[in-house]
Amino acid sequence: MDFDKLSISERKIIVGIDFGTTYSGVAWAETQRPDRRVAITSWPISKTIREGESSDKVPSKLRYSGKDIEWGFSIPVTAPTEEVIEWFKLGLGGSLDSIGGELGKKASANIGDVDKLITDYISALGDHLMYTLREKLGEGVVKNTPLELVVTVPAIWSEQAKERTKQACQRARGLSATKSTIHLVSEPEAAAMYALQGLDPHNLRVGDSFVICDAGGGTVDLITYTIVNLKPVLEVRETAPGTGALCGSTYINMRFRNFLKRKLGGEEGFDDEVLAEAMEKFEKTIKRQYTLGASPDDAFPIPVGGMANNTELGINRGRFALKGRDICEIFEPVIREVIQLVMDQIRTSKVPIRAVLLVGGFGASNYLKERLRNAIGNNIHIMQPPNAWLAVVHGAVMKGLALSMPENNKQVRVGKRKGRKHYGTEWRTRYDPLIHGNIKKHWCGLDGCYKVYTMEWFIKRGDDISENEPFFTSFVWTGPVSQGKIRKIKMDIYTDRTARDATIARDEDVSLLCHVEADVSHIPESQFARRKGADGQFYYELNCKIEAVYLSASTQYTLLFNGQRYNSVTTEYV
Repeated sequence: MDFDKLSISERKIIVGIDFGTTYSGVAWAETQRPDRRVAITSWPISKTIREGESSDKVPSKLRYSGKDIEWGFSIPVTAPTEEVIEWFKLGLGGSLDSIGGELGKKASANIGDVDKLITDYISALGDHLMYTLREKLGEGVVKNTPLELVVTVPAIWSEQAKERTKQACQRARGLSATKSTIHLVSEPEAAAMYALQGLDPHNLRVGDSFVICDAGGGTVDLITYTIVNLKPVLEVRETAPGTGALCGSTYINMRFRNFLKRKLGGEEGFDDEVLAEAMEKFEKTIKRQYTLGASPDDAFPIPVGGMANNTELGINRGRFALKGRDICEIFEPVIREVIQLVMDQIRTSKVPIRAVLLVGGFGASNYLKERLRNAIGNNIHIMQPPNAWLAVVHGAVMKGLALSMPENNKQVRVGKRKGRKHYGTEWRTRYDPLIHGNIKKHWCGLDGCYKVYTMEWFIKRGDDISENEPFFTSFVWTGPVSQGKIRKIKMDIYTDRTARDATIARDEDVSLLCHVEADVSHIPESQFARRKGADGQFYYELNCKIEAVYLSASTQYTLLFNGQRYNSVTTEYV
């Protein structure tokens, strides 16, 4: 297909949104020019100045000022700390409960309604996206060309947290008006598509394996990929289920904040404005410049305007000398956790790893790269692709292009994934004392035997999964004819929150994922099969199937009955 000659009806604008804990990014491409991806790098500093700050990403911050919502760079540096809401992404899925310390307290104190905050922030992001597209492509093109959105989410998140992110995008002011299709993709998969595409193809071989470490602000996600084909496009498969943890660079920022408060908090002149400027200097400069080669006595100047000279504290002419040893101590616990995650991922991959590819904002840290290199040794390369900070958002656009034009996909293709969890449903099966032991049994009048409720897992952790190959699970829905015609077929879908082998019976670690329900009241009763039970009563027997499709960052379920697909099945994540 000649992309330049795509008909108007075939053209789309693919938009990638990387909603991050500390910074967020947006990029886009047109389907007729799939090789030309454009990241938004100009951001508003007020309602009237729409392109006042140049940056690859925009801070994930909000401030409610009367009826106005300030966001990103439009929040004044002088704004009181308690009015600036940040880290609210971590509020999804109960993450705040697990991060603890002052970070958890501060985030919990000013987060409030997480869903509203995320909707408000993505609304502002969407407004600026639409403004930028109109400026770059023209009002007419934007008005008449459909948008498809690809939103990235941490792979370690629960399905509920991912779905809430999608719902926030659907509600967002700047995006909802476009009625755009919204796809979710895991952050490490998006990062992998970008990072692997940038590798020198002449140095790649089928069988080469790579660990992708997406180290961002709030989360660190890891996945192992093995090359299975080099032509016509680079195709990879997941080699081991991905892992991750809440240990991104936000935690380093918080440790620096606590350090500064302990060191200077009691001194005259130290206030929210001084703290905000110091945090900005640490985030934008020092954290990124710090390397393993820095000596313990090296001094890194931090602005503390208005504070008096103090030789003992290291303050001179409005600058505080942050020592190399202090930075090392601030970094250390987070660095150790990331190193452990990478080493665990290498070990569980059970294949030789050629390289670790570091992406994400924290992944661009030279110090992290050097520490990893020392910990892992010389047999495995540690690589940082160019523009690692934008890897996820560019990869999201690449994923969107691949989904939009599968027959002409020139992007990296992920052929097989590994199931991260067990997914299944619960139903009755004939009681077997050797298998079911102490599981509570009950008498089944239809079959004239004892039965128990057990788990039927249709996807297990570690299974090879392709999003082009749905999983089917057959089941029989029964009901006594004496109780009237069956009007609804219902099924609960469960997931196991642990990494254990699939359990036989549901317990406290098997949690309800969603309800799937189909209304069959319109189907004539004559189409319902009947069978006489062992107890002499007649029962309806409806032979059904559940179709499960495992995507990059979500699962979809459809109920099939009587040879028909019920696309109106309601799926409610709980």
